[in-house]
Amino acid sequence: MNESNNIEIRLCKTWDECVQCEEVQRRVWDMPDFRDVVPASFLITAAKNGGLLVGAFDGAHMVGFAFGVLGCEGAGAARRLKHTSHMLGILPHMRVKGLGAQLKWRQRQAALEQDLDLMTWTYDPLQAVNAYLNLARLGAIARRYTRNAYGAMTDALNAGIASDRFEVEWFLTHERVTARASGRAPARPFDDAPALYEIAWTRHDFPAIAAERALDAATVRVEIPADINALKARDLALAVEWRERTRATFERAFGSGYAAIDFVRRRDTDDRTRTYYVLSKTDF
Repeated sequence: MNESNNIEIRLCKTWDECVQCEEVQRRVWDMPDFRDVVPASFLITAAKNGGLLVGAFDGAHMVGFAFGVLGCEGAGAARRLKHTSHMLGILPHMRVKGLGAQLKWRQRQAALEQDLDLMTWTYDPLQAVNAYLNLARLGAIARRYTRNAYGAMTDALNAGIASDRFEVEWFLTHERVTARASGRAPARPFDDAPALYEIAWTRHDFPAIAAERALDAATVRVEIPADINALKARDLALAVEWRERTRATFERAFGSGYAAIDFVRRRDTDDRTRTYYVLSKTDF
């Protein structure tokens, strides 16, 4: 669904735009204090010195943004410049309007104009909406897992559960990305890939891991809850269990050469939404 035709997506460099971004951050993440807010003073400094602040505007009002800075990885001859994307946030009433993808594609365009071909960022691997955007719609991959990357977080979205993160690698000129950029998303016939988890359903109809199969196929599916936020609000202990069980699975898989290359959504015979990572060996 895309109802964002009247939204302007643009690079931001003014003080007013950066101040607006502070407020959008507080509203998106329901931050109880200022500790996690990227301040306007840093936003404007970064934006004028190689960083990228991309804003989505409804008239004069910012309703979403993507922000990142110039970074690098590796050392010596293997050293590689990249864009390190730090935050993507959209106000709640705009989240079904396709703005997340639009902001990322504009961020990609700006990074390419800086002669960069790699962008990285992190996200919570249990957030199915983010997983679908990053892997399925944008064509990024994930093969690095960081435990408790941001420590104990206090905002409403993250409080109460360890801040584990995937690091996304977005190879900006790779065919899997350029195909999606031009609307040619490849067919994804992953239904035959074995599912690692056997799922049982709680009395509140939330998924729980009942058993785990061996990681011995070239391509596998790893299920996560379709809505971890709703699960966490109703059963925090089960949400923590999902974090711990998937942490062990992903660390083992990534250590064995797998990467998360896609994310799929299905309706089961009981009309539940089921969401799966696709893990496969990759030569990236």
